[in-house]
Amino acid sequence: MWGNIPVGPETQGTRIFGALGRRWLHVVARYLPLPPATRASLHRRRGVNVGRRVFIGTEVFIDDAVPSSVTLEDDVTVIAQTTILGHTYYPRHFHRLLGDEATRADLRTTIRRGAYLGLRSTILAGVTVGEYAIVGAGSVVTADVPPYTMVAGVPARVVREFGPDDVDSGA
Repeated sequence: MWGNIPVGPETQGTRIFGALGRRWLHVVARYLPLPPATRASLHRRRGVNVGRRVFIGTEVFIDDAVPSSVTLEDDVTVIAQTTILGHTYYPRHFHRLLGDEATRADLRTTIRRGAYLGLRSTILAGVTVGEYAIVGAGSVVTADVPPYTMVAGVPARVVREFGPDDVDSGA
């Protein structure tokens, strides 16, 4: 076991000091008063796939065990206290009940270009948030979000749809 994730193809070759270093980078990125671009750079060094011009607010938690399972494409905005997960893990006493779904380190969570994640939103593992989608504050996203939609609630549901003409993509 490594950070509650079984050692497999996704985690092999990870050395203890490298893992601890990545955890420290995560702590620094989450809690120190740094410019958003510096936070993005620190998450990139941890293994998160971070595009250009990504804004990451304070106290944002991006998967600690398998950071490489999370992708933030160009022009993404992640507001403070948001959580983005890239793996699942349930305690051993649920493994017989859940089978292969009990622990999955192979999930990919992708936040597409121009998406906006509101304050204290939660993105669960394996979800894709579409281009220029908006996730409302406090929402829990359990399924893929289509491009050019606004979702809100627990669980998040589509509350508004819009088109590319409604967005200034800066192109």
